[in-house]
Amino acid sequence: MQQEKMKSAKNPFIWGIFALIFVVVGIIIGSGLDFSPPSKAVESEKLPPSKAEVFYGEQSPFVSVAEKVSPAVVNISAEKVVEQRLDQFIPFDEFFRRFFGEVPETEQAPRKVKTQSLGSGFIFKEEGLILTNNHVVSGADDIWVKLADGSEYKAKLMGADKETDVAVLKINSEQSLPIVELGDSDSIRVGDWAIAIGNPFPQLGLDRTVTVGVISAMGRKGLDFGGDLTPYYQNFIQTDASINPGNSGGPLVNIRGQVIGINSAITNPTGMKFNIGIGFAVPINLVKSVLPYLAAGKGVSRGFLGVIIRSVDKDLMEAFNLPSSDGVLVQQVQEGGPAAEAGIKRGDLITKFNGKEIKNAEQFVLLVAETPPEQKVKLKVIREGKELDINVTLANRTDFVSADSGGTEVKAEEWLGLEVTTATKALADQYEVEYRSGVLVTGVEPGSPAYIKGIQIGDIILEIDQKEVKNIKEYNVIAKSLENRKKAIPFLIYRDGNTIYVAIKP
Repeated sequence: MQQEKMKSAKNPFIWGIFALIFVVVGIIIGSGLDFSPPSKAVESEKLPPSKAEVFYGEQSPFVSVAEKVSPAVVNISAEKVVEQRLDQFIPFDEFFRRFFGEVPETEQAPRKVKTQSLGSGFIFKEEGLILTNNHVVSGADDIWVKLADGSEYKAKLMGADKETDVAVLKINSEQSLPIVELGDSDSIRVGDWAIAIGNPFPQLGLDRTVTVGVISAMGRKGLDFGGDLTPYYQNFIQTDASINPGNSGGPLVNIRGQVIGINSAITNPTGMKFNIGIGFAVPINLVKSVLPYLAAGKGVSRGFLGVIIRSVDKDLMEAFNLPSSDGVLVQQVQEGGPAAEAGIKRGDLITKFNGKEIKNAEQFVLLVAETPPEQKVKLKVIREGKELDINVTLANRTDFVSADSGGTEVKAEEWLGLEVTTATKALADQYEVEYRSGVLVTGVEPGSPAYIKGIQIGDIILEIDQKEVKNIKEYNVIAKSLENRKKAIPFLIYRDGNTIYVAIKP
């Protein structure tokens, strides 16, 4: 009996020990078997975040770029008044076709219509200077700029360069303006991030839209976007960041929010106007080469050498026995130009420009253009297997070539009813006349003094008032000096293999 009592008394004690063991085991398992001291466990919660967490944080890396750049991106509205003709019979065209088989001749009444082009731009100087594309504001009568805060200003066109498709505007604002930082487009590589910010469809209220992509290619050249949209100097950045029509003039920026280009154009093999991931931007370093002129309200001054060149391929290497495909081959030297005066000859291979290796024709053209006029440069030339160093003083390109004519010769201001341009062998062939150094007559106004005296298209003017005329620059100087002349002016003309004198009285 006594033993039964002792046995029953031990049962609760044994069950209690088992229960305690189970509780301890449960606590150990629940703690993840972490036997480290409490102080160590607390320190583990304060470990520094990984590199990815430091870089991205809780947001995408593009958030800070958008917040940095977007306030300086503006909407540009360029207004122009054009004259259009309305066909008064338009509503009845189908009626006449159906019952009479033809549409009668219609009278057209002109009317003035205000047109508007929309684009983007960005503020790069606190005094209100804005960069955009030339084609966004070209020919505009009035330009309006709308800032990110909704305020709107009438802008002044400081300067524009059709050949690079760049323009600078200025607004006067009493408030402090946000600006962007201009980067270095030569430092970017294919595969780098590219962020485009602009107004893709501002008419729909879609302003300051951010699109993201990568740098798809560098140095794109030989592109034709049609008419005035195609710049002469091309070194485009290609990107797949969406660029749509209203994005023109907006910034293309890198991951640090620095502007690396001006969004300018898209291409679409289907002929449609929407973006398919092939967009182009003018490199900011090319923009910087014209920026000082445009911001100051001056015309762009570019160096001019006076040669027609081409890149070297394998066949040319073999034909001319050239050491490599690097360099540019001189195909033609313009008479009276800097290259001719320095002794450059047709067939020369130019391999270096001021110590810089020449790879192709496009690079060489840009190097010459970016060098200021009147600056002396050193060319490394290979002629008949021998290396030569030739010093050339560059001329001003505007004295020889017109920026508004996309590379054709300059036409002088109308004087005595004449339109002329610098004579070249190519132009002489085009007009089917024998080439002579001078200025070629490309137009004669009917009834003008020159027309009355029998000046003809294709005539080459060799002298004016007994002063030799070699190019359009000299022609303009002489014409200006004689603009108040009242007595007859002698012209020496070359025509059909003969030289003749013609006296033209203003």
